[in-house]
Formats: sequence, structure tokens, C-alpha cells
Amino acid sequence: MKEGLVLIEAIGFMILIIISLALPMANSSNPVLAYYSLLPAISAFGSDGGLTSGSLAGVMYVQNSNSSSISVIDLATNTNLLNMIVDGTLHNIELSEDQLTLYIMTTNRNSGTLFMLNTTNNEIIREVSTEASVQDIATVNDTLYMSDETGGKVLMTNVNGTLINEIDVGSRPQFMNVRPDGQVLYVTRLGGPISVVDLEQNVVIKEIDSGSMPHRLSFTNDGSRLFVVNAGSDTLSVIDSHKHEIIKTIPVGDNPQYVALNPDETLAYVTNKDSNTVSIVDTQAIEVVNEIAVGNGPYGIAFSADSGDLLYVSNMRGNDLSIINTTSNNISDKISAGGAGPNQVVVRKPDIEIVRDEDENSNSNNSPLIGRVFVEVPDDLEESMRGLMFRKHLPGNAGMLFAYYDEKPRTFWMKNTLIPLDMIFVDGSSKIIEIKENVPPCAQDECPNYPSKEPAQYVLEVNAGFVQEKGIKVGDRLVAGLSELDDSD
Repeated sequence: MKEGLVLIEAIGFMILIIISLALPMANSSNPVLAYYSLLPAISAFGSDGGLTSGSLAGVMYVQNSNSSSISVIDLATNTNLLNMIVDGTLHNIELSEDQLTLYIMTTNRNSGTLFMLNTTNNEIIREVSTEASVQDIATVNDTLYMSDETGGKVLMTNVNGTLINEIDVGSRPQFMNVRPDGQVLYVTRLGGPISVVDLEQNVVIKEIDSGSMPHRLSFTNDGSRLFVVNAGSDTLSVIDSHKHEIIKTIPVGDNPQYVALNPDETLAYVTNKDSNTVSIVDTQAIEVVNEIAVGNGPYGIAFSADSGDLLYVSNMRGNDLSIINTTSNNISDKISAGGAGPNQVVVRKPDIEIVRDEDENSNSNNSPLIGRVFVEVPDDLEESMRGLMFRKHLPGNAGMLFAYYDEKPRTFWMKNTLIPLDMIFVDGSSKIIEIKENVPPCAQDECPNYPSKEPAQYVLEVNAGFVQEKGIKVGDRLVAGLSELDDSD
């Protein structure tokens, strides 16, 4: 979706006049969003607990394997907010789809522990002990899958850690990923093939030999293809994840460790631990198109929350992180990892709290907090114009926040948007002034516009039904959830 009203700023007056005359003529329902109306970095959005450029940058969790610690890094300032020591040898961290839980996996000899961290206050909410050397975790709805390297199994538990079932997958299972439809689990095995598990029958249905020592793996959003790095053979394999067949295998750098796709899935980024580089792979041609020198021993990858403008790479031997500008493919900065041997890294999206003043509070638990939304924040014209177009799925508590320099009438539409949405219009003081519920998708050429009745400075888009489910109403306010972390630091 995109905002439709042309906003003309003095600096770009003549350019915007030309644009506003040209594009609407091609399609009268396709007005232009002026670049100058967008906030490249969000400025003040209220004073107490309000939204700032910092509160909307998100935080990054870094697994420091050699110091058995988890660092929490503020991505607005690239500073370490806190460092948590955990018991045992760290193996992996994984963020839940709803962004609320960070799973931390450790081992101690032949036993393992799964810690569950609340990402809104960074406190451990649950600790699950296992009699297995757990290596990795994957989640499907309310089921957790943990690989048991010594037992040759995948353990199935509920969210409380209660064992439900065990799946024999072959010797030394390591890393896993679930196809987005939740029907198939791919498990890499140290020194062996990849096991493909049917999650309805909980049995291995096929083994795929992708190369020596298959390691980390990433699906496309539609689940049609799987990208796997083979650390022992210095290659990247692309697999048809419905036929369970290799499409193509290509050489990358030395000892590749991790592969991640950029948000629009046009490029795959591969960390090469022993050549100190990141290979950039064209996902259509399946060929390396560029290579970037980073730090010493690159391993993990995480994209920034604002549509992947930045790429964070952990350097295990350098104890730091390289920040890559994905537009120029240049290193823009290096920051401390906050610990020794940084390994896996994950980025938690910034969160927005919807609150109600105490004197107007009428929700069942008598709390000012009505709902929490983890948001993406477009920061340029292209991202804003694309908005939530072509998305087939949006997590229940996820959304997109559009932010502007000033209050003006805002007009949105649903062109090429595949899921129904609620639109929440907010003024410059953070107060909700208008709500449009259950706005339907639009696939045809001519799509209706949805103008605001009053001037708005921010527009929050969420899944249809979210407003009704949370009881959100005009007069409620938005504040930055990250303020909790700032206050506790």
C-alpha cells in the first residue's frame, strides 16, 4: 500500500509538479507519494515514551559462543545495552515469529537447556532442561522442534517444553528449518546428507546429498526453494523444496557458514568464515555476482528491520560486527559484539504499544496497554510505495508504520495488497484520530482510495481484525515499547 496524496515541499517543488502531472494521468487512482513527506529517520513522536529514531531502529541479539553470553545491541546507536551470561555452551539463538520470545540453546556435556527470553523486558520466562545435546530449534505454531546431535533425533515439545514425540532423522543432526507451510522440516547433518521430514507423519521421507557438511539453510517466503551452504565443499545449493531435488550447486567462499535472503529475495548473502568475505548470489541466475571483504571469521547474518537497508555480519575471530550498506555493498561501520566469538545474530523489530489513558481505561485487565505491534518502518520512497504489497502472510502482532514530517490528510489504497488490513491514523501528538477496519485487498487495475477525514502524521497498518480483537478506539495513543528497555538500562 502507499499513501496517495501529493505533498509538495519547497525544495522539490518543480520536480514534484512534473511527477504529479504525469503519473495520475496514467491511472487516476494512482496518486504520487512525495519523497519529501517521508521521515528518513523518525523524529519526535511525543515526549514521554514517544517514538524516536532510536525507538524505531529495533534491537539485535548476538550469541557470543566463547563468552557464553547474549549481547543486546541498540541499533539506533550501535551500542551494547546489556550483556547476559548463560549457563552451558551456547549453540544457537532463534527469534519466534511473533518477536516476543528469543530461544537460547545451550549444552553441558550430553544434556541441554532451552532458555526462553521475553524480548520486551529481556527477562528469562522459562527454562527447559533436556537429556539431549540440543543444537538448533525450529517452531511451527505451538510446537518446538529441537535437534539432538548425539541421539540422532529431533525432539518435539509444546511451548512449555513438555516432550510430545521424537523423530529419528539419522546421525548427528544439526541445523533445521521448517518450510513456511509447516508441512516439511529440513535437517542438516554433520558429515551426512540432509534429512527431509514429513511433519504430518513425523518420518524422514527423503535424504538429499547437497555437498560436504551441509550447514545453515534458509527458505524463500513462499517455501518453493531452500538455500543451503555446504561448509566442507565451499558451495551453496539451491533445492526445490516441493520436489526435494537440487536445482543447482555453485562455489562460494572458503568454509561458508550461513545464508540469508534479502527482503525481496533477489539476492542471497553467504558468510565465508575462512576467506573473510560475504558472497552475494543472484537468486534467479543462481550465480555469485559480488563478494565483500568483511571482518575476521564472518558467521551470522541479520538484516535491519527497515526493509533490509543494512546487513549485520558477526565476525567470530574479530569479536565485532560489520555493517554493510546493501545499496552500495560497502562496509558502513564496525561495532563491538559485546562478547567473545560472536556467532548467530537476530534482529528484533521495533515495537509500538497502543495505550489508553487511565481515566478512559475500560479494558478487562485495567491496564493502560491495549496492544503491541512489531513494525517495519519504510524510510524511502520505494519502500513506502511498496508497503505491504504482495505479502501473503503477516504475523498476528506485526504491522507497518508510515511516518511523515507533518500532519496532512493521508490517502491510502490497497493496490496489489493480498491480505485485508486495518488502517490506524495518528496525529502528531501520538493520538489515534481515525480507524478504517477490514479494508479489503485489491487485485484489479482500478482500486478505491481510503482518505483520512482529519490530518494525520502517522499511519499504522495491521492485520484486519486486530483493532476489534484488542478493542482499539479513537483517542488511544501510540508509544514506543523500547522505552521499557531504555528505562531499565
